[in-house]
Amino acid sequence: MRRLQLSRAVWVVTPLCFGPAVVHAQADSGAPASAELITQARAQLRARQLDSAAVLLRRVTDAPARSPAARVQAWVLLGIVNFYSASDSAASEAFREAFSLDPGLDVAGLDGFDPEIARLAGEARAAVSVGDSTAVRTVAVRPAVAPLYDCLTKCADSVVPPQFVLFPYQMVLDGVVLPARRAHVFVALQAVVDQDGLVEPETVRLQSSTAVGVVEQIERALPQARFRPGFAKGVPVRTRVQLRFDFEAEGTGLIRYTYRVLAR
Repeated sequence: MRRLQLSRAVWVVTPLCFGPAVVHAQADSGAPASAELITQARAQLRARQLDSAAVLLRRVTDAPARSPAARVQAWVLLGIVNFYSASDSAASEAFREAFSLDPGLDVAGLDGFDPEIARLAGEARAAVSVGDSTAVRTVAVRPAVAPLYDCLTKCADSVVPPQFVLFPYQMVLDGVVLPARRAHVFVALQAVVDQDGLVEPETVRLQSSTAVGVVEQIERALPQARFRPGFAKGVPVRTRVQLRFDFEAEGTGLIRYTYRVLAR
């Protein structure tokens, strides 16, 4: 993973997000609005939380109902995020999507992040221009409800399971969670993580637990969790997975806890 040099890059983020297109993005319906998601993604980028930024941006780029202007901004930012967290090809693809929506897009300043990003964006612009002049471009629209893949035991070979990006901090006291004379307990839940990296609350089910009094607290917090979604052949999909939370006494009256997706 490349190192993001914020001292060079942060000043570039603002004009990319708050150019003329934002006026149109703010007219989007739905909650949260595109402008809000992009603002949150900018904050995550500044904090070097690249996975979180990508999840937020995907909620804009992959939603055809959102305005083209908002999706263009999100694609450009996703190209930057992908450059640092994924690969050159993923960055290039994001830039191509942006130029497909707005061939006249001005992305001056990208070399403030890295000259290589500006080069990739330039190549993406050229590739879109050539494609438009030689053939009719067809864009596959993602279905409103993505296919569901069961990863409770083992994902299909073509499926990459989701991964936690963040889970809201929980104050957990050992006297509440740990039964007498036990230093370690766990909670195992199953849930569907959608193509936007969010838990579908109605799908949450308790599988097993040795903890006391914390299951409902975890279930209430899950809708605020963020995931890198599962992928099937490179496309975000819904996946049913097991979510495991482990709790250990720290000896201070508080509990240290970890969480992970159990899927192979």
